[in-house]
Amino acid sequence: MRKRIIGGTVAMVVILLVGTLVLQLRSTTRFDDRAYPGSSWDETPEAVFADFDLVFPECTDGRMRYWAGSLELFVRITAPSDCVDQFIEVNRLISSEFARPGPVNLVNSADRAAEFGWQSSAHRKYTRHSRGENWKNNVWTRAFVDDGTTERSLYLHAWHQ
Repeated sequence: MRKRIIGGTVAMVVILLVGTLVLQLRSTTRFDDRAYPGSSWDETPEAVFADFDLVFPECTDGRMRYWAGSLELFVRITAPSDCVDQFIEVNRLISSEFARPGPVNLVNSADRAAEFGWQSSAHRKYTRHSRGENWKNNVWTRAFVDDGTTERSLYLHAWHQ
């Protein structure tokens, strides 16, 4: 009987400590539904986007996912064609080539593409857009955009040099 009381007490203490830790982490960590697992939480998402000199038009609300690390950012936007065009324009991304048939490597890291579930399609064409070094934050940006008509996907990788 005494072993059961001690065991029950120990279990309750462990549950209480774990519960307190979870509540503490939730109150101090910024969770963002748009972020892929493993994103850095040292700054707010808006501060991260500003650090990479990226602006997200309102039309991207609810239509983007991202992963942020200390030196790089990955973003996927799936939105109406005019919204993707607006994102490209406001962020000064320049088309650097003609549309080429898929599949293409959407980012330089096959591991990251697999982790995020990013796959290009053999049934689509992709245009690469880029922005050279940004003098303010020393950021390079590259994106692939598919040729969807009503809805398009943009896959962006930005990094600090």
